[in-house]
Amino acid sequence: MRYLLYGILLIFAGLMLTCCEHRLESDGAFEVTVTLHGDSIHTDSVTLIMIDDDYDLKRVLGGARLQDSSFTFTGHTPVPRIAYLDFATDSLPFQFYFILEPGKISIDLQPGSWLITSTQSGNRLLQSFLNKYQHLERERKALWERYQQMGADSTLTWDQERAALRADSVLQDSIQRITIDRINQGDLVSRLVKQRLMHTLTRESLEQLK
Repeated sequence: MRYLLYGILLIFAGLMLTCCEHRLESDGAFEVTVTLHGDSIHTDSVTLIMIDDDYDLKRVLGGARLQDSSFTFTGHTPVPRIAYLDFATDSLPFQFYFILEPGKISIDLQPGSWLITSTQSGNRLLQSFLNKYQHLERERKALWERYQQMGADSTLTWDQERAALRADSVLQDSIQRITIDRINQGDLVSRLVKQRLMHTLTRESLEQLK
């Protein structure tokens, strides 16, 4: 009987926690936690800046100091907005863009990579696209490294060179296609992708933009 009571209490506590999270999200409350791993960024402070679509202005939402390798921001936003983290570093400025939306957002920055997890769909869609894009880019890099190695070893044949060029062309076409498809969806994720990857598009791909 006692174990049954404990089980009921745990279920009730879980339901209350879920209800609280949904209520906070419906009120526009957000919590952004940024965690630095390794030597991803040498900094001890960061500023959260939101881009106001209504006036095309940047709004500073606050700053945070590094505590236990992480930063935390809380606040309210009635609708999802594009935002970025402006890190204070001794070298070049470092800015990390994401979608500021109600709910909990976790951003993990590691050397050469990042991960965004969110209770809302915007950042999940952004992370999904970036995962596909990076996978194709890694395949192109690996192909180029194999090509260079065969050239250095004097084992590169004419057939191998043509095969490598065809494979690279296919990968490049895939990268262009998924980028155009993502931009043409016209949401906040599309705006971020366009801002970040517009310069990588070929003339033919640019003509496909809506």
